[in-house]
Amino acid sequence: MEIQAIHIREENQEIAEKWGLEDGQVVIMIHSGSRAWGGMMGPKYTKDFKAAMNKWGVGTPDPNLVFAPIDSDQGQQYINLMQSALNFAVVNRHMLAYGVREGFKEVFGSDFEAPVLYDLMHNYALKEFHRNQPMMVHRKGTTRALPAGHFLNTEAYKETGHPALIPGSMGTSSYIMVGAKGGEKNFYSICHGAGRVRSRRATKELITIDEFAESMKVGTDEEVLVNQRTLQSILDECPQAYKDVDQIIDSIEGAGLASVVAECKPLAVIKGV
Repeated sequence: MEIQAIHIREENQEIAEKWGLEDGQVVIMIHSGSRAWGGMMGPKYTKDFKAAMNKWGVGTPDPNLVFAPIDSDQGQQYINLMQSALNFAVVNRHMLAYGVREGFKEVFGSDFEAPVLYDLMHNYALKEFHRNQPMMVHRKGTTRALPAGHFLNTEAYKETGHPALIPGSMGTSSYIMVGAKGGEKNFYSICHGAGRVRSRRATKELITIDEFAESMKVGTDEEVLVNQRTLQSILDECPQAYKDVDQIIDSIEGAGLASVVAECKPLAVIKGV
């Protein structure tokens, strides 16, 4: 969970107003999924799919790339369990949001309000309609960004397109974007964040605590506050573990997939509880 201050992009000021966003506003971004429930499914079904593929006598050039037909027993089991994990993730985020809202009420009073802008998923497969046919769209480390007027938008976002939330790493900006019509070529998908530049293990081996602290300006007047006794415990999540989110956002806009509505600068981070 991050407490952030936002800066509205001038070219999307009108969209921001319709979403209830304004320059300098403080917002709360929550980034979490189903945690262990989704994590359990990956290795289990990789193993099950490999066994089924061997039985069917099929393979792929990459042994780690496995699949099962949607209408097979394995495919149906996976889809059902994936959907249960997505349901759990939605409840998880809403419970986190409830806790955050209650915490703010303790400080600012019972009249404090924090309406939800949008809730979306970053790792999932969903039946959708593209290019005049039904498809199962699998988004891994990515999220959907529908533009204005798209028929899959809910009524509240038909006119503008829906908010696409792009979290950065600790100490770097996150972004609120809106899909563009050019996203059709990409099934209206954009990346869900900067993405890792190195693994957790490599980060712990290559990055020092001092480098971590300096990147987050810990100990200065502009510090980012983190709920950990030591930075060592979350070293694998340091900004140096991730790509430059600003370059990633530039690439999304350059490809005509989406545009930035607001840049969100972190004020306080609660991570890994």
